[in-house]
Amino acid sequence: MKKILILLLTALVSITAVEAQQLSKRELKAQKKALQKEVAAYQAEGWTVAPGNLPLAEQLTRSKTYINALNEKGEPKYLIAEATVVAQTYKAALFSAQNGVKIEAANMIGGELTQLTNADLANVQENTKDAISVDKVVSAAREKVTATLSRGVSLVTMQREIKENGNVEVRLMCAYDYEKLMDTAKKAAKQSLQDEINNLRKKL
Repeated sequence: MKKILILLLTALVSITAVEAQQLSKRELKAQKKALQKEVAAYQAEGWTVAPGNLPLAEQLTRSKTYINALNEKGEPKYLIAEATVVAQTYKAALFSAQNGVKIEAANMIGGELTQLTNADLANVQENTKDAISVDKVVSAAREKVTATLSRGVSLVTMQREIKENGNVEVRLMCAYDYEKLMDTAKKAAKQSLQDEINNLRKKL
């Protein structure tokens, strides 16, 4: 009886393993098909990859790895920022897009900057607190974040020519480590608040 049970369990495990393998193959096939469709859609719109960059399919695959990455708390590990810019040359458009991505990343954490500023504001003396504009402090903090950010991890870089005028459009997607980005935000919020307090004291 025991031998029969063991044989049945072995058979069930084998069947489960085969089914899992078949499911995995189907998933991979579906993912590959979806990727090919996505690449074809971009190409139909005129998007190409500049020499020296990874093929578009590889870039999109890599980007999904970062987009889906989670930290130990099960939260997104990276903040994904994008920018699309048109300029007369690829180099100029890419440079503007790199700055645009940093601005977008700073804008995306605007809510967190407001919370950090309000938390720091709780420790400010009452006679000074009322004169401080949270919006002004947050705006200054956002500028500081933009100025101190690196370009992040470049995930997707594509370009296309604007036929009407010969200009070049560049689309850039970058990933920023969310934890490191928030460390930068905390420092920027504290410094911006202190700068505002110092300015107010000078006026007194």
